[in-house]
Amino acid sequence: MIEIKKAIVRCPDDYERAVERVAELGTPPEGSEEEAELFGLIEAIEKWDARHEDDGEDWA
Repeated sequence: MIEIKKAIVRCPDDYERAVERVAELGTPPEGSEEEAELFGLIEAIEKWDARHEDDGEDWA
């Protein structure tokens, strides 16, 4: 079991960087540091999306 690296998305710029990094990471090897980073980023992106689901595209 890997330890998920915590990430925080505080603003639209953080969100965009997180999405770009997820794309860069692709499908990392299971149990790797990159996989831990990927899971943390996805969690942060999902939290941002949940907080801003009614915002539509106006925040960008």
